[in-house]
Amino acid sequence: MPHIESCLFHGLPAVRLSAPDGSTATITLHGAHVVSWKTPQGVEQLYLSPNTRFEPGQAIRGGVPVVFPQFNTRGVLPRHGFARTCRWAVAEEPNADEQACSVTLALQSHKVIKSLWPYAFACELTVALQDSSLVMKLTVRNLGQERFGFQAALHTYLAIGSIDSVQLTGLDGYTFEDCTEAGGNTLQPHTALQAHAAVDRIYFDAPDSVQLQSANGHLQLQQSGFNDSVVWNPGGFGANAPPDLPQDGYKHFLCIEAARIGKPVVLDAAEVWSGSQTLRVA
Repeated sequence: MPHIESCLFHGLPAVRLSAPDGSTATITLHGAHVVSWKTPQGVEQLYLSPNTRFEPGQAIRGGVPVVFPQFNTRGVLPRHGFARTCRWAVAEEPNADEQACSVTLALQSHKVIKSLWPYAFACELTVALQDSSLVMKLTVRNLGQERFGFQAALHTYLAIGSIDSVQLTGLDGYTFEDCTEAGGNTLQPHTALQAHAAVDRIYFDAPDSVQLQSANGHLQLQQSGFNDSVVWNPGGFGANAPPDLPQDGYKHFLCIEAARIGKPVVLDAAEVWSGSQTLRVA
C-alpha cells in the first residue's frame, strides 16, 4: 500500500512518499524542494550536492529547486526568485491510493515576499508518484486585481553516474541560447553535449519530450505548460562551479529543466497557470 509520512531530512521538516511499486520521493517544506526520488530498485535518480547547506534562507544545491517568479538574474529579484528559499506548507491532505500517492505544498505571499514582489498570489507544487514516474506540477494563481507576469522553472538535477556516459536526444532541429561566457548569449543550432565542457543552454519553444541515457539508466522527460527547456552543467574547469558543489560534482549530474523564460506567464485577476514535468524510468 502507498504510504505518506512526515519526516526530517538533514534536520529540515519534510514529507516522504512511498508508492505501491516501492519507489519513494522526499520533499522538504523548505522551498518545496524534491530532494530524492528512488526507483523500486532503490536507485536514486536525483543528484544532491554533499556540500549543500540545509539551513533556512539557503538554497539547496541539487534535487529539484522551484524557480519562481524570476529565472536566474533576468529581473530585479534575487537569483532564481524567492520560492526555493521560503518555507512552504502542506496545502491539503496527502493522497494515497492504489493509483498514485501525492502531496501538495503551498506558498502564499507574506510580509517578506511582499517587500520583494507586491502581488497577491498563491503558488502550489504537487508531487506525485505514479506509473514508475515522478510527476511535479507547479500552479500559480492571481489572487488580486493587478495583472502580473513571472518566469518559472523546475531546476531538475538528474543523477547520471558519470558525465562521460550521457546522451541527450530529442532536441535535434532546435536552437538554443548559449548562456556560457564563451557563447555570449547567442542563438545556435543544437549540438551534442561535450563531456567535461560547461553547458548553459536555453531551448526556447522546446519539444515536450526528451530522453536521457546515462550510466544511471534511461529517463524520459515530458513537460506541459513549460515551453522552454534549460540544459546546464558547470563543466570541469572550475570557473563556473558554485561554491556548494564539490570540485568533481559536475561529473555526476546534468540539469534538464522545464522552464518558462522567453515568454513569461501573464495572469490577470483570478487567472491560473500550471506547468508540469514528468520523469519516467524507461
